Amino acid sequence: MKTKPHYRLQQEVADLLERHKARILMLCRAYAPVRDDLEDCFQEVAVRIWEGYPSFRRDSSEATWIYRVTLNCAINFSRRAGRRPAQVPLLDHDIIEETTSDPRTERLYALIDRLDPFEKALVLLWLENLPYAEIALIMGMTVKNVSVKLLRVKEKLKKLASAAN
Repeated sequence: MKTKPHYRLQQEVADLLERHKARILMLCRAYAPVRDDLEDCFQEVAVRIWEGYPSFRRDSSEATWIYRVTLNCAINFSRRAGRRPAQVPLLDHDIIEETTSDPRTERLYALIDRLDPFEKALVLLWLENLPYAEIALIMGMTVKNVSVKLLRVKEKLKKLASAAN
Protein backbone atom coordinates (compact mmCIF):
# COMPACT_ATOMS: atom_id res chain seq x y z
CA MET A 1 0.00 0.00 0.00
CA LYS A 2 1.38 3.41 -0.97
CA THR A 3 1.75 5.95 1.79
CA LYS A 4 0.38 9.44 1.46
CA PRO A 5 3.85 11.08 1.35
CA HIS A 6 4.90 8.62 -1.38
CA TYR A 7 1.82 9.45 -3.43
CA ARG A 8 2.41 13.19 -2.96
CA LEU A 9 6.05 12.81 -4.05
CA GLN A 10 4.98 10.76 -7.06
CA GLN A 11 2.44 13.42 -8.04
CA GLU A 12 4.97 16.27 -7.60
CA VAL A 13 7.50 14.50 -9.83
CA ALA A 14 4.84 13.69 -12.44
CA ASP A 15 3.75 17.34 -12.46
CA LEU A 16 7.38 18.48 -12.71
CA LEU A 17 8.01 16.18 -15.67
CA GLU A 18 4.85 17.40 -17.40
CA ARG A 19 5.78 21.08 -16.91
CA HIS A 20 9.27 20.55 -18.32
CA LYS A 21 8.53 17.80 -20.85
CA ALA A 22 9.19 19.95 -23.92
CA ARG A 23 12.58 21.11 -22.60
CA ILE A 24 13.60 17.61 -21.59
CA LEU A 25 12.60 16.20 -24.99
CA MET A 26 14.43 18.98 -26.84
CA LEU A 27 17.67 18.26 -24.98
CA CYS A 28 17.29 14.48 -25.23
CA ARG A 29 16.56 14.73 -28.94
CA ALA A 30 19.88 16.46 -29.54
CA TYR A 31 21.77 13.57 -27.95
CA ALA A 32 19.49 10.71 -29.03
CA PRO A 33 17.99 11.50 -32.45
CA VAL A 34 16.52 8.01 -33.05
CA ARG A 35 12.99 7.74 -31.62
CA ASP A 36 13.62 4.61 -29.54
CA ASP A 37 16.79 6.13 -28.10
CA LEU A 38 14.94 9.38 -27.47
CA GLU A 39 12.30 7.56 -25.46
CA ASP A 40 14.98 5.65 -23.54
CA CYS A 41 16.87 8.86 -22.84
CA PHE A 42 13.69 10.56 -21.62
CA GLN A 43 12.99 7.62 -19.33
CA GLU A 44 16.50 7.78 -17.90
CA VAL A 45 16.05 11.49 -17.23
CA ALA A 46 12.70 10.77 -15.56
CA VAL A 47 14.35 8.18 -13.32
CA ARG A 48 17.18 10.59 -12.37
CA ILE A 49 14.64 13.32 -11.59
CA TRP A 50 12.59 10.88 -9.50
CA GLU A 51 15.68 9.76 -7.60
CA GLY A 52 17.05 13.27 -7.14
CA TYR A 53 13.89 15.21 -6.41
CA PRO A 54 13.76 14.49 -2.66
CA SER A 55 17.27 15.94 -2.29
CA PHE A 56 16.67 18.96 -4.57
CA ARG A 57 17.67 21.85 -2.28
CA ARG A 58 16.14 24.62 -4.39
CA ASP A 59 19.42 26.57 -4.41
CA SER A 60 18.60 27.20 -8.07
CA SER A 61 15.33 27.38 -9.95
CA GLU A 62 13.41 24.23 -10.75
CA ALA A 63 14.08 24.80 -14.48
CA THR A 64 17.84 25.17 -13.91
CA TRP A 65 17.91 21.93 -11.91
CA ILE A 66 15.92 20.14 -14.66
CA TYR A 67 18.34 21.40 -17.33
CA ARG A 68 21.36 20.19 -15.36
CA VAL A 69 19.90 16.76 -14.67
CA THR A 70 18.73 16.38 -18.28
CA LEU A 71 22.01 17.53 -19.82
CA ASN A 72 24.11 15.27 -17.61
CA CYS A 73 21.85 12.31 -18.28
CA ALA A 74 21.59 12.95 -22.05
CA ILE A 75 25.35 13.35 -22.44
CA ASN A 76 25.98 10.14 -20.48
CA PHE A 77 23.29 8.41 -22.52
CA SER A 78 24.97 9.38 -25.79
CA ARG A 79 28.35 8.18 -24.52
CA ARG A 80 26.90 4.78 -23.78
CA ALA A 81 25.20 4.49 -27.17
CA GLY A 82 25.63 1.03 -28.58
CA ARG A 83 26.55 -0.48 -25.23
CA ARG A 84 23.02 -0.48 -23.79
CA PRO A 85 20.95 -3.59 -23.25
CA ALA A 86 17.32 -3.55 -24.33
CA GLN A 87 15.15 -1.52 -21.96
CA VAL A 88 11.58 -1.97 -20.83
CA PRO A 89 9.34 1.12 -20.91
CA LEU A 90 8.53 2.61 -17.50
CA LEU A 91 5.47 4.46 -18.72
CA ASP A 92 2.38 2.91 -20.19
CA HIS A 93 1.91 5.57 -22.86
CA ASP A 94 3.86 7.25 -25.64
CA ILE A 95 6.16 9.97 -24.36
CA ILE A 96 6.58 11.55 -27.76
CA GLU A 97 3.60 12.55 -29.80
CA GLU A 98 3.94 12.04 -33.52
CA THR A 99 4.45 15.38 -35.23
CA THR A 100 5.38 16.44 -38.68
CA SER A 101 8.68 18.18 -38.38
CA ASP A 102 9.84 21.22 -40.23
CA PRO A 103 12.76 20.53 -42.62
CA ARG A 104 14.56 23.59 -41.23
CA THR A 105 14.30 22.20 -37.71
CA GLU A 106 15.63 18.85 -38.91
CA ARG A 107 18.54 20.61 -40.63
CA LEU A 108 19.29 22.57 -37.47
CA TYR A 109 19.32 19.39 -35.39
CA ALA A 110 21.61 17.76 -37.95
CA LEU A 111 24.05 20.66 -37.66
CA ILE A 112 23.85 20.71 -33.86
CA ASP A 113 24.48 16.97 -33.82
CA ARG A 114 27.91 17.63 -35.37
CA LEU A 115 28.99 19.70 -32.35
CA ASP A 116 30.81 18.21 -29.38
CA PRO A 117 28.63 17.51 -26.30
CA PHE A 118 29.62 20.73 -24.51
CA GLU A 119 28.95 22.92 -27.55
CA LYS A 120 25.70 21.10 -28.17
CA ALA A 121 24.50 21.73 -24.62
CA LEU A 122 25.47 25.38 -24.80
CA VAL A 123 23.66 26.07 -28.08
CA LEU A 124 20.55 24.17 -26.98
CA LEU A 125 20.28 26.25 -23.82
CA TRP A 126 20.75 29.39 -25.92
CA LEU A 127 18.03 28.24 -28.32
CA GLU A 128 15.74 27.96 -25.31
CA ASN A 129 16.23 31.73 -24.86
CA LEU A 130 17.73 31.30 -21.43
CA PRO A 131 19.58 34.30 -20.04
CA TYR A 132 23.36 34.00 -20.12
CA ALA A 133 23.40 34.05 -16.32
CA GLU A 134 21.21 30.94 -16.16
CA ILE A 135 23.22 29.20 -18.88
CA ALA A 136 26.36 29.97 -16.86
CA LEU A 137 24.77 28.46 -13.74
CA ILE A 138 23.65 25.33 -15.58
CA MET A 139 26.98 24.86 -17.36
CA GLY A 140 29.17 25.79 -14.39
CA MET A 141 30.97 28.67 -16.08
CA THR A 142 31.07 32.47 -16.01
CA VAL A 143 28.65 34.66 -17.93
CA LYS A 144 31.56 36.11 -19.94
CA ASN A 145 32.73 32.60 -20.82
CA VAL A 146 29.19 31.73 -21.99
CA SER A 147 29.23 34.78 -24.25
CA VAL A 148 32.59 33.93 -25.77
CA LYS A 149 31.84 30.23 -26.21
CA LEU A 150 28.45 30.94 -27.79
CA LEU A 151 30.03 33.33 -30.26
CA ARG A 152 32.48 30.60 -31.29
CA VAL A 153 29.76 27.93 -31.52
CA LYS A 154 27.57 30.18 -33.69
CA GLU A 155 30.51 30.76 -36.04
CA LYS A 156 31.15 27.01 -36.16
CA LEU A 157 27.49 26.36 -37.00
CA LYS A 158 27.63 28.96 -39.79
CA LYS A 159 30.68 27.22 -41.27
CA LEU A 160 29.01 23.81 -41.00
CA ALA A 161 25.88 25.18 -42.68
CA SER A 162 27.93 26.75 -45.47
CA ALA A 163 29.85 23.55 -46.05
CA ALA A 164 26.58 21.58 -46.23
CA ASN A 165 25.23 23.77 -49.03
